[in-house]
Amino acid sequence: MAANSKDVAKVLKTDVFPILRDAGFSRFKTRTAWRDDADTISVVDFRSLGSYLGGAVCGSSCACGGVTGIYFKAVHATPWSTEPVPDLPEEWRCQARRVLRKRIFQLRSWRPDVWYVKPDAGNLAKVIADAARAVREQAFPWLDDMRDLNRALEAFESRPESEMRRGILQEILEGRLHSFARAEVASALALRLGQRDRARAAWQRMLANPYYKGPSPMRSQAEERLRMI
Repeated sequence: MAANSKDVAKVLKTDVFPILRDAGFSRFKTRTAWRDDADTISVVDFRSLGSYLGGAVCGSSCACGGVTGIYFKAVHATPWSTEPVPDLPEEWRCQARRVLRKRIFQLRSWRPDVWYVKPDAGNLAKVIADAARAVREQAFPWLDDMRDLNRALEAFESRPESEMRRGILQEILEGRLHSFARAEVASALALRLGQRDRARAAWQRMLANPYYKGPSPMRSQAEERLRMI
């Protein structure tokens, strides 16, 4: 019998979710887990590529990729915020995200961010074991680092997005350096840490960016937020 995405989800639940639960994750859906603390929400998600994308990438409708993310509650505590913290933010909504990489060699899948599952699920146990390793060795250390708001602020102030291979991002931080989106997060983290000067500096760097030189709604919003700090 051919394998399907439910077979992958079942083994993830039995072999990977307990590792996440031991690390403090307490809420789970089919392929996603959440951990809630005072300042952040951590997310780990093993998304199914589906028949169309999976078929195009490696010829498997059961192929999956792993991503982890951090959602910063501070963005909802700024003077200009009007929305509540989401209960269970999807991974793609997180302001900081990290793509998990496989270690096993797979001839059918050259991409380091895609686990290929054979149509008969003959390699499923090996794939899930490697995914569990990626959680322990990549997701947990990165999440622990980003949960430290001081370290997270430093990253948003200075770190560009990283590539693990051309065209494949490894770490995705909200917006490019000195962009509106990056200033949004950096200023929120700085305010949460009680560092108003760093919060102002985030918007000042954005306003000095030549991309925002001319009059625009974003520039106006940035100037208004700078006045509110």
